[in-house]
Amino acid sequence: MATKKIPVHKLKVGMFVEELDRHWLDSPFWFHKKKIKDQKDVDEFIKSGIKTIIINTDKGIDIEEESILDQQEKDHLSEKTKIPQLTYEESVFTDPVPFTEELPRAKEIKNNVSNVVKNIFNDVRMGKAIELNDVKTQVNGIVECVFRNRDALLCLANLKDYDNYTFVHSVNICILSVSFARHLNLPKTHLEHIGLGALLHDLGKTQIPESILNKPGKYTPEEYNIMKGHVGLGVEILRKHDNIPAEAMMVVLQHHERYNGCGYPQKLYGDKIDLIGQIAGISDVYDAITYDRVYHKALSCHSAVKRLYEWNDTLFNRLLIEKFIQCIGIYPVGSFVELNTGHRGLVISVNHQILLRPKVLVLFEGDKRLDSPFSIDPAIEDDEKCNFKYSIERELDPEDYEVNINQYLDRFKTT
Repeated sequence: MATKKIPVHKLKVGMFVEELDRHWLDSPFWFHKKKIKDQKDVDEFIKSGIKTIIINTDKGIDIEEESILDQQEKDHLSEKTKIPQLTYEESVFTDPVPFTEELPRAKEIKNNVSNVVKNIFNDVRMGKAIELNDVKTQVNGIVECVFRNRDALLCLANLKDYDNYTFVHSVNICILSVSFARHLNLPKTHLEHIGLGALLHDLGKTQIPESILNKPGKYTPEEYNIMKGHVGLGVEILRKHDNIPAEAMMVVLQHHERYNGCGYPQKLYGDKIDLIGQIAGISDVYDAITYDRVYHKALSCHSAVKRLYEWNDTLFNRLLIEKFIQCIGIYPVGSFVELNTGHRGLVISVNHQILLRPKVLVLFEGDKRLDSPFSIDPAIEDDEKCNFKYSIERELDPEDYEVNINQYLDRFKTT
């Protein structure tokens, strides 16, 4: 392999970048191997503060001449430009496809994606390459589903599969991150890239010893440090593949960073954490705390939302936590609740304008289980004084009432 070290301003379209002058953790680029396709690629390297680059002249064009940098060039190379944060805008969405129509399709999508993720983890453990086209196809299916109806997949993300936690968790983070990104009105291409990163965010765990990964007790400090290494291992795995979007790598790298700087691996804080990293981090924690783990008992979806809110401006950005709650609801789809009238049932859709008044599928009148469930919309004013007849009093544990949420999914009604 023929290589040359050149100053970044000598970089030209057609050259092949083999290596940068710093480790990937210290740069915004997740591929140190890349063919320069246009001047924009060159400008990004310069703006990021990269000073020297190693090019591969077997895979790209050679430099025309070697020269010593003059002082003006050195001054230019020392300039650093702050990389702008991705921003978002407020937006109000409508769902073009009814929940009941989209739900069967959402089920099929989630099952397909879960199988693909399981195969990916197994392949990586055996040293095989990832079939990225298959993964991207599945992620695009999730994005399209979220655009058709925002609640169908979110409902399925709240169903727990303890036997396949690692795989299902990855799928859930993909669903939550894509849904949240859509709520923030990010471009559709960003949703696809965020979804790809979310689906692969824990890929580094395939390189963690099984004795640590599946340890039934609490980690020792040494074991926890090994476990934290899954972030870097995941990025290294993905860097071996071409055409991984930067946004996807950002998800993998930053999903354990926290707003107050207590996260890892870079201990970033505040807005030094990219918006995409914050989206993934919030989604990751929300799903994780709704599962029984060695170190904590599972929280209900409603309790998890309250816990996230308690962490605003410490672990997470307050504004983003508020936006996340607007996205999934104070009582997320699938929550089992009791109304002021004594009716008990499942939340089947979130009222994104009035979060405390989601639609409920009534399964019980008092303690009597109904043969024919029916829906109630607490957002409808029901008397002459425009008062609400129905309101949610509290959340219940569905297991106490022998309620299997999955068996009711096909019976959810919208009126």
